[in-house]
Amino acid sequence: MTRKILIGLALVFALSCSKDNDDDSIRQEKGNVWLSGGLAYCAEQIHLDNGDTLVVNIEDVISFTSGDRVRVKYKELGINESCIPGIDCEIVDIEKIE
Repeated sequence: MTRKILIGLALVFALSCSKDNDDDSIRQEKGNVWLSGGLAYCAEQIHLDNGDTLVVNIEDVISFTSGDRVRVKYKELGINESCIPGIDCEIVDIEKIE
């Protein structure tokens, strides 16, 4: 009887635990590329339709011009303390849309 209870608890525990899935942290949004032309860290951004601002690396948006409409897949890395309310991110995929 005790053995069945322990096996049952182990089964419930195993089924209730979820694995970390990196795909769950990938977000997709649409927005506009904003390039200030400056040398400051906050010079390259994507202003998302949901109101968020992504602070991106120049390498991620070098082929775009300021104002380009894009669909971007990204992982949030945290709030950028220098570019508040910017969000540091890792771009997974970015494409120009019309």
